Amino acid sequence: MFGRYTLLERLAMGGMAEVFRAKITSSHGFEKVLVIKRILPHLAADPSFVAMFIDEAKLTAQLTHPKIVQILDFGAVSEQYFIALEFVDGFDALGLLRTAAQKRVRLPPPLAVFIAQEILEALDYAHNARDMEGKPMQIVHRDISPSNIFISKRGDVKLGDFGIAHAVRRDSKTQSGTLKGKYGYMSPEQVVGRPIDARSDLFAVGVVLAELLTGRRLFSAPADLDVLLKVRDVRLDRLDRYGADIPPALDKIVRGALKKDPGERPPTALALRDQLSDYLFAAGQRVGPAELRAFAAKLLGADPETAAQMLRSTRQADKHAEGERAPALAPADEVDRSSVRRFTPVSRPGEAARLAPRSRGELGRFVSAAPARPPDSAGALSIITPMRLLADLALASETGLVRFERADAEKEIFVVAGAPESVSSADASERFGEYLVGRDILTPDDLELALGMLPQYNGKLGDTLVALGLLRPLDVFRLLSEQVRDRVIDVFAWTEGSFSFYRGVENRQESFPLGLDTFEMLGAGVVNLPVGLLEARFASVADLRPAAAPRRRFDPDAFKLGPTPGAVLEMLDGQRTLRRWSSSFTEPDERLTFLRTLYLLVETDLAQLD
Repeated sequence: MFGRYTLLERLAMGGMAEVFRAKITSSHGFEKVLVIKRILPHLAADPSFVAMFIDEAKLTAQLTHPKIVQILDFGAVSEQYFIALEFVDGFDALGLLRTAAQKRVRLPPPLAVFIAQEILEALDYAHNARDMEGKPMQIVHRDISPSNIFISKRGDVKLGDFGIAHAVRRDSKTQSGTLKGKYGYMSPEQVVGRPIDARSDLFAVGVVLAELLTGRRLFSAPADLDVLLKVRDVRLDRLDRYGADIPPALDKIVRGALKKDPGERPPTALALRDQLSDYLFAAGQRVGPAELRAFAAKLLGADPETAAQMLRSTRQADKHAEGERAPALAPADEVDRSSVRRFTPVSRPGEAARLAPRSRGELGRFVSAAPARPPDSAGALSIITPMRLLADLALASETGLVRFERADAEKEIFVVAGAPESVSSADASERFGEYLVGRDILTPDDLELALGMLPQYNGKLGDTLVALGLLRPLDVFRLLSEQVRDRVIDVFAWTEGSFSFYRGVENRQESFPLGLDTFEMLGAGVVNLPVGLLEARFASVADLRPAAAPRRRFDPDAFKLGPTPGAVLEMLDGQRTLRRWSSSFTEPDERLTFLRTLYLLVETDLAQLD
C-alpha cells in the first residue's frame, strides 16, 4: 500500500522517479487503475526540488486536453511526494521502437507523422494555455522523448511528464545522473543554457520524428558530453546515414524542425503540424488511431500477455540509454504498409495531389458510374433507409458504389472499407466549386477563373485552386472532407426513391482517402432530421415496445453523440409502448431528442420495436 493507493507493478525507474501501475478502491466495489509517479528518495529530501515539484504539479494540473496525460492527484506519503496520473493502457513510443527494432521492421512514415501530429496538438494547447485567472502559463515541456509519448491499445497518442519536466529544468541543483539519457532530446539552446521558448519543444519533436522514421537514435555517442556536443552543433550525420529513404518532402520538414537557430524553425507547434498535414495531403496519405492500432497489434501480437512480456523485455536495459542498442532495421521497401490507407497521386513533380471532385462533377452533366450489370443489392428507401444501408456497409467493410435515386435527384457514393470516399450528384449546387462559393471561401470570379484553368490541371479543381494560390492544400482537403460529409448526411433525409449497391466497383477518378467516419456521420445526420420525418416514421408503430437488441453490433459511443445513445439504449426495456414513452416527456426538446436517438438506434439495429 502507498497511502490510499495499492501499488500493483513497477513500470519503470528513471533518474528522478519510479513509476507504478496502481489502483484506488472505494465503497461498493469501486476501483480505478492509474499511475503513481513517486520521487526518488534522494530528490525527495531536497527542499528546493520538492518546492518546485509542488509548484509545477499545481500548474500542470490545470492542463485538460485529450492528448495530454492527466494529473489526477498530488500529495505525499511519509514525506515521499507523488503524482497520480491517468493510466494509458498500452505502451510508449520507446517500447514500440525497440520492439520494431527487434523484429527488424520499420514504422511506416505516415504512422510516424501521425504520432508527431498528435504530440504537436498537445503542445499547441500547452504552449497557449492560460491559468484560472486568464494569464498565459508560458509552459514549455522541455522533456519530449519517446518514453514520454504514450500510445493506448486503441491507437490514441498522449503526451506525458509535464510537471516533472518543468521541475527538473528549474532545479538549481541537478544531481549527476538526474537527466541521464535525456540529453539527446534537448534543443541546442537548452544545452548551452540560453533562454528557451516553445520552439525548443519543436526541436525535440523533430528529434523524435527522425527517430521514428529511421529507427535509430539521432544523437548518439558513448559519452554524455559527446551527445551534448552533437546536439549543440546539430550534427545530423546519423539522419544522413539512416534516413536516405525518407521521402524528400518529409525530410525537409524534419530538418526544418531541427534547425539550430530557433528563428529558422516553424514558429509554433500548430505551424509544424500543418506542415506535416500538408505533406500527408500532397503524398495522398491519411492515417489515424485505427491504422496505428492495426500496426501495433501486428507488431506486438494479439495476445495481451505476450505483448506485455515483449514490451517488458525491451526495457531490461536503462530505458533512456544513449548507446546504439537496437539491431539494424529492415529497409523501407521490406516493411508491410498494409495498415496505412494510401493514395498515389498521378502528377508531375511539384504539382499538388489530385483530390478534387471528378471533372464530370464540375463540368457538364452528371454521368452515372454504375456498371452495366445488375446490382448486388437493391431496394426501396421507404423500407431500407439510407442510414440503415450505410451502417450495414460500414459494419461489413464493403467497398463499392451506392446509387440513390428519387424523382428529383440522383446521388452516388463510393465507399471504401465501409467509409464514404467521394460523392457525385446531379445537383449542380452540390459541386465543389459552388460549395466553396456558398461558404464565401471563393468569390464567383475566383471560381470562374479556376474553372477556366481546369484543362491545364487535368480537370481537377483542387489542383487548380492550389496552383492559383486561392487555397492551401490543407484547406482543400479539409473543405472537401466537409463537403463530402455534408452531401452524405443530406441523403439521410431521403424517404422515397431507391438504392442500388454494386460491390467491388472502384472509383475510376482519383480521390483522396478522406478518413471519414460513417458512424459519426450517422450521429450527426440524425440530429438534422426534421421532426415530420420522425413522426411519420413512428406513427404506425406507436403501440410497439422499443427494446435494446439482444446483441450490440457495435458500441453506441461510435456515434460521437456523448452519453445519450447509450443512456437511451439502457432505458429501452421492452415494457412500455412507444406511445407511452412519447407522452412521458414534458419538454418538447426532450421528446425530440428521444425520438431522434431511438430512430438512430433502430435503423442501426441496436434497438428493435416488438
